[in-house]
Amino acid sequence: MLRIKPAIIVIGLALFAGAGRAEVTEEINGHGSIDWSDRTVRAVGISVSGGAGGRAGQIRAAELDALRQILETVNGIRLSSETTVEEFMLSSDRIRTRIEGVARNFRRVGDPVYQPDGSIELTVEMDLTGPDRFLDAVLPSAGERAKPLYDTAPPGSGVYTGLIVDARGLGVRPAIAPRIHDEQGRVIYGDRYVDRDWAVRHGMAGYAKDPVEARADERIAPNPLVIKANRATGANRADVVISNEDARLLHAVEKHLTFLQQCRVIFLVD
Repeated sequence: MLRIKPAIIVIGLALFAGAGRAEVTEEINGHGSIDWSDRTVRAVGISVSGGAGGRAGQIRAAELDALRQILETVNGIRLSSETTVEEFMLSSDRIRTRIEGVARNFRRVGDPVYQPDGSIELTVEMDLTGPDRFLDAVLPSAGERAKPLYDTAPPGSGVYTGLIVDARGLGVRPAIAPRIHDEQGRVIYGDRYVDRDWAVRHGMAGYAKDPVEARADERIAPNPLVIKANRATGANRADVVISNEDARLLHAVEKHLTFLQQCRVIFLVD
């Protein structure tokens, strides 16, 4: 029988992880896209030929169009399994103003592209995570932290460093603030279980397509718990339901609640 040393496996995983991830990306409303793997929004601004200010004026016009495209893209992002960002902004002019302000912090990607017809295309990106960034504007303020729902772990339970939720095949859609429920509908993981500063800096959850890459992700390495979701739930299909036994395993071990607070959660999606 062929025996492979653990050290070789570790090196192989590290090399594989560095070779390029299978990114979880999504086109939003035909205006731009979001990369859920690295939590960035990308859009392209276009300016037509002519107009005042020459080429500099054209580039400025392309930047303004890029801002419009970024905002339209952000509007279509799922905030939760029930709400989009656009619906959330309708609740408050203050929230809308803050999100629009954050969107102005985009950065250029590469050089302007000059088309044969005289138009200019400008690709821009906006980070979702980080202080004074998008998540800081949309995540709820820190409140009273929810308490564990279970006090007895299943027999033989181990201690893990993070959580991988295998939601492949269920039609789960990424969201800013996904939740995990037990079979009774109680929230096992959500904004009331996280430290807000961690969520702002790293997002409430990561998304991946490849289980090997997910296991090697520093977010949940070196010893993640892997559980299978039973089904997707919510109008936006961003939340998942897990078994009560898995819910007990998460909530009855104090160190598991710590990694939930630190958002050490990855969803495997199609």
